[in-house]
Amino acid sequence: MSLLRTKIQLPPLRAQHVHRERLLRHFLSSTQQRLTLVSAPAGFGKSSCLTEWAHQLRRAGAVIAWYALDERDNDPARFGAYLLGAFQQASGAFQTSAADPGQLELQETIQHILNTAADLDTQCVLILDDYHVITEPQIHNALGIMTEYLPKNLRLAIGTRADPPLQLARLRTHGAITEVRMADLRFDHAETADWLQAMLGWIPSERLLKQLDGLTEGWAAALALILMNQSLTDEQTLENQLVRYSLTQRHIFDYFAQEVFERQSEPFKAFLLDTCALDWLNPELCAALTGRADAPLVLSQLAADSLFIVPLSETEPLYRYHHLFEQFLRQRLDLTDHEHYLRQHHRAAEWHAAHDHLAEAVQHGLAAHDFDFAAQLIEARAWEALTSRGEITTIMSWLPRFTDEILKRRPRLCLYFSRALYLGGDIERSEHYLRLAAETLSDAESAIPNRQALQTIAFNYQATLAAYRGEIEAGQRWIEQANALRETVEALDRVRIANTHAFLHYLVGSVPTARRAYEDALKQAEQIQHHYLMLDAHYYLAQIDLLAGEFGAVEARCQAVLARYSLQTPQRCILMLPLAVVQYQRNRIVEAEATLRDTITLARRATIPDLLWFAHLNLAEVLLARGEFGEAEANVAQAQRYARGYRSPLMTSLIGAAAAHLDLRLGRIEAALEWAAAYQAVPESGFHRDYQDLTLARIWWAHGAYDQALALLKQIGDGAQAHGRTGSVLSAKLLQALVESAAGTVNAALSSLEHALTLAKQNGAVRPFLDAGQPALKLLRLAVERHVNADYAAALLDETARMETAQHPADTLTEREVEVLELIAAGASNQAIAEALVVSVGTVKSHIHHIMNKLDAQNRTEAVSKARSLHILKI
Repeated sequence: MSLLRTKIQLPPLRAQHVHRERLLRHFLSSTQQRLTLVSAPAGFGKSSCLTEWAHQLRRAGAVIAWYALDERDNDPARFGAYLLGAFQQASGAFQTSAADPGQLELQETIQHILNTAADLDTQCVLILDDYHVITEPQIHNALGIMTEYLPKNLRLAIGTRADPPLQLARLRTHGAITEVRMADLRFDHAETADWLQAMLGWIPSERLLKQLDGLTEGWAAALALILMNQSLTDEQTLENQLVRYSLTQRHIFDYFAQEVFERQSEPFKAFLLDTCALDWLNPELCAALTGRADAPLVLSQLAADSLFIVPLSETEPLYRYHHLFEQFLRQRLDLTDHEHYLRQHHRAAEWHAAHDHLAEAVQHGLAAHDFDFAAQLIEARAWEALTSRGEITTIMSWLPRFTDEILKRRPRLCLYFSRALYLGGDIERSEHYLRLAAETLSDAESAIPNRQALQTIAFNYQATLAAYRGEIEAGQRWIEQANALRETVEALDRVRIANTHAFLHYLVGSVPTARRAYEDALKQAEQIQHHYLMLDAHYYLAQIDLLAGEFGAVEARCQAVLARYSLQTPQRCILMLPLAVVQYQRNRIVEAEATLRDTITLARRATIPDLLWFAHLNLAEVLLARGEFGEAEANVAQAQRYARGYRSPLMTSLIGAAAAHLDLRLGRIEAALEWAAAYQAVPESGFHRDYQDLTLARIWWAHGAYDQALALLKQIGDGAQAHGRTGSVLSAKLLQALVESAAGTVNAALSSLEHALTLAKQNGAVRPFLDAGQPALKLLRLAVERHVNADYAAALLDETARMETAQHPADTLTEREVEVLELIAAGASNQAIAEALVVSVGTVKSHIHHIMNKLDAQNRTEAVSKARSLHILKI
């Protein structure tokens, strides 16, 4: 990702900068606080104060990472790249092995920054200016975690117009925050007097200072505008001007901005209006918008006069207008010459596009109301460039600017937005944009380039959405149409068609057919080296192996693929889910929990809601096995939230069955029976429902409806056997044995159990027997007595005995050991830990020794990694 350096360079101090010793002393007196919060409305000098403080710290040897935010930084991928870039700009110590900062996920970026800062002997300060523009919860959460784990030598400073959603109350309680508010930033009489004397050359009286204070209330922006009037040669002139006005602050600013603007020469006025559409100014860009060869000289003169221009670099001629003055200029131009205002945005869009600043180009195109230009740029260049960097949030922020009437003319753009929406879990809106595209493509009168190729893509998307709706037959009809026209599209879309074709077979539950289809999709993806589609095919091949009960094949595939992709590829997490299922089935329950938690963390970073709902559902099963019933319920509820936007009967059915299974385990039989009645009332669809049907059979068994349960289990087992779903055959046979035992037909129960044990032994399945509880253990003891697959039955009983004495690592660590772990994670040395906890270094070493043993870790890094995976640590 190419970074705009001026966003992460500490701005220089202007020649006319007003030094504020009072505020500087306030900043410097609070060196122990984690967070410095500078919060006040626009124009109170927040950025100036932070800049002066930062320069003083840097002169003292501190590492200063400066990041000036704008609305586009709400994209977590972009935020992470700039955050790391700010630290790398400040110190070479923060370099990573990743060539592009955008390759790291936000949490990885924060971990790298915290660990690197902790290893430095110097003070580090991160300053985030204009944080009020950030609205993305993922960024707020990440910054909150960062604040909690700041090492002692790293401080965070935030400049904002509104308090950020961080744990401010908690920080206040712990004395970990310094707050600079509007009242602190107001100029007092002495500061106003110093400023007046420096700018105008005469000393104001106390009466005039009171008059200024009554009008401006110490507001820096208004004072600055007043002092720009060079005609204020004495106190009487200024007093005569002030006495007429008693307005609100914003009206004061607008009035004085008007005064300042009107005093400029016509060429200067024209320059200001011609360039006010820009978010940042440099000579080349200003020349393009003004058509003036002397644009560099005019820009330099404006900067020298400090005409509300803020420098962004100490080494390059880069600036921006003060936000309030920028708003004034834009409103003036928009009201007086709206067409010219739009033209300037369009010129800016063309310049940025020519210089590959694609996000800026699209933004200016939209501001110019040139929606065709913006749409063409997104289709031709921006979509591919930004999606490859993971900046989906940025792209989707443009969608509301396009009306349906505009998008009807752009079926390709409709298809892009439709795909992004269904990948993000918003099926309803995805269907809307797909319908728009289909309507346009079906209109023979409309002149659309590559119509047939776009129709083929639309057919594939229709098939995908039909699959999510559980309309398997409709999906198969759509995919047949897409397959018939597959030669009209490029290789990437042919792979996507193959994927959808395979996905429909997977939902039906035919193991041989689905496996062949996904092997074909994988082969095609490998031919074009499309890594995400390769990972997707591997994921479903692993899921198919799970259906077949081939745990060894699943583990081998997942481990091989995960080894192939670095930790900087978050999409690799999709292979961690089937791996966790195998770990759980083989009773490696701690590994399974850690893998699932890592899966969820990575899937959140990569924004894969289609994986998140299923991962939470699997984590609920693991937690249920651990007896963590409350957290298990919370994870089922979280799965429901992630799945809601898909409006998928398949997801709804699976989550409902998981909730009913949990009800059954908690003795809430009435709730389970309610689900059973509702489930039976839903018409059968084309996708297989082994898990749901097995849950229904369990409920009937618990309710004493043995005949119903056995009839259903036979149906499940026969269907699963016919389609190669051996994993379901095992579950059905085991449950059949339990029902038969409860019904008093012991010989039949042992026969069914023998079948289940044979299948389980082939792949090392353990949990189905342990999860069935005492009824299964009773049958296993009988199997040992009767020599029915006695060796594996005995092994399962031994595993049960081992589990009764085993403890989860999270339950074995003491509070003090967790504190030590937190400090280790923050990068603290043994000596630093000892000082923080007021213990000896020897005691610290003893704690670390116990931590290593309990977590089965070889070193600090491994201990921290395991603790994070198990949620012992938050980051």
